Amino acid sequence: MKKKSLSFNITLYLMVFVVGLILLLTFFQTQLLEPMYEKSKMDAVRKAGDEVVEAITSGDEDDLTETIWEVSTANDTCVRIINTSGVDQVTGNMGCVLYRMNTREILEQYQLARENGNEYLSTSDGMGIPGGPHADSPRPAGRDEMKNLTLTRIVDTDLGTSIVMIYAGLSPVNATIQTLRLQIIYIAAILFVSVLLLAWIMTRTIADPLTKINNAAKKLPDGVYETDPSTDRYREAQELNLTLTQAAADIRKADQAKRDLIANVSHDLRTPLTMIRGYGEMMRDLPGEKTDENLDVIINESERLKYLVDDLLDLSKLSENVVELHKTVFSMSELVKRNVRKYEFYHKQDGFEILLSCEDDMMVCADEQRMEQVFNNFMTNAVNYSGDSKTIEVRAFRRENNVRVEVADHGPGIPKEQLDDIWDRFYKIDREHVRRTDSSGLGLNICRHVLELHEAAYGVESTLGEGSTFWFELEEAKSN
Repeated sequence: MKKKSLSFNITLYLMVFVVGLILLLTFFQTQLLEPMYEKSKMDAVRKAGDEVVEAITSGDEDDLTETIWEVSTANDTCVRIINTSGVDQVTGNMGCVLYRMNTREILEQYQLARENGNEYLSTSDGMGIPGGPHADSPRPAGRDEMKNLTLTRIVDTDLGTSIVMIYAGLSPVNATIQTLRLQIIYIAAILFVSVLLLAWIMTRTIADPLTKINNAAKKLPDGVYETDPSTDRYREAQELNLTLTQAAADIRKADQAKRDLIANVSHDLRTPLTMIRGYGEMMRDLPGEKTDENLDVIINESERLKYLVDDLLDLSKLSENVVELHKTVFSMSELVKRNVRKYEFYHKQDGFEILLSCEDDMMVCADEQRMEQVFNNFMTNAVNYSGDSKTIEVRAFRRENNVRVEVADHGPGIPKEQLDDIWDRFYKIDREHVRRTDSSGLGLNICRHVLELHEAAYGVESTLGEGSTFWFELEEAKSN
């Protein structure tokens, strides 16, 4: 199923947010307004009762009078205090219903308070308190139903018992709710228009640059990515542009490397195949040419083909992480000495001088066959790039808790800007002055994969005109 566009999703999410916000606002303003208002008023009446009771217990008449005035003004309440003799201690707003209650009505409120832990809060509809004057009086026509709160508190002190009564009216909220509903309609209209405008702005600033980047990225398979300056409107889009630009450069580089690999492998294959075919035809067509020397040439060139195919297969397996390491504890000292002897052929044939410095009994835990492959690739690389000096130095020694192996040549060296690239797949430096050997040219890339599988440190140090030193380190293991 085709996915929706970013601009569509932005608009949809904003609309859903606005609808949810309006519904939430409507619910709070219409459904919860009245109960929240009543609860707030009840809390205010109880707080006023606490303040009056505290003033009574203090025994200060002036403080009590001041407290009654403050709570009446602050909470829009009426306060009446009666002692057990039935006489008001303090008079308040004589116009409120509390002062129009008879003795029976007061006793009823007193009895209810006693039954409920010396405090009773009643809610009534109409013009008065339950059982009080005007309690059942009908509300005037056209007016919302009135509600009232009456708090009765009984205070027992050393001077006697006092009845604290606090009365407060609840203003009708129906008219307020109707006004809020009308306001919500206006707010909803403003929000919807604002959301459409905001969605348009976000589409222009966020979605449009991404659309342009996406269109430009469709050319990436060809290694082409053209950055549009108008898409760098925010950091993420700018970083995406940089990433795609680098990806395009990497694709071009990989494509060029692939072509170079095909050309190099084709050249390396063609040479031994030509030799094998030429010598084979000569032995077939010319009497007396079936000699051991000619057979040796064919065998040697076949070996060259085998090395090339083996390296290609190894590189493929290592790149796909399908190679399993078979680690054992073995002597790196013996591995180095044993393999250095193989290169005495170059000493006899081409005059190479191989200088070996190797400490004894250096044990490591690794895949011996793979580490031998790494060492021989380092050696072959040193032979290839030794230049006219024809001197190779091999050093194996302990370094802290590691075993370090170095293979150094005294050739032309490697430019500093190419040091990181020589480990890359398919990478080859200038072949000028490179000695012809049985190498496939893929050795360093294979070394990198093998050493990384072992989690070994490795690297190269090179100075132009002085030569290069390739090295790796493995943690030293205890011998069994």
